[in-house]
Amino acid sequence: MFFIGIFGVKQGQKEIGTESNVICPECGHLTRLNVIKQSSYFHIFFIPIFRWNVRYFAKTLCCGQLFELNAEAGKEFEEGKSGAISQGDLTRIGPQRRTGLVRCGSCGANVENSYRFCPHCGNHLT
Repeated sequence: MFFIGIFGVKQGQKEIGTESNVICPECGHLTRLNVIKQSSYFHIFFIPIFRWNVRYFAKTLCCGQLFELNAEAGKEFEEGKSGAISQGDLTRIGPQRRTGLVRCGSCGANVENSYRFCPHCGNHLT
């Protein structure tokens, strides 16, 4: 009898659901979060045997910002508890996005800070 053992270590991620009616900590809009579970696992014959380094992430649909989710909140969400995610459970990953208004130094108009030039007078915004 000949036996070939196929085993190994892999890292995988899986979308486990969405949380609705959450206020985005980044832009302040009412949005939904896509919750993703990431882990490393040992498998035999492509069947996961045990997992380690389990992490949860949440991505907003409004501005696309990625957050790391607290492990306890991620487990509660995975178990199906409603309202398991709060703003205190989210830690931003990546650069902070600029939000709000800036004042033009030339004409004094309030302009969204995503603009590089003032739409009223045309001068460069600093």
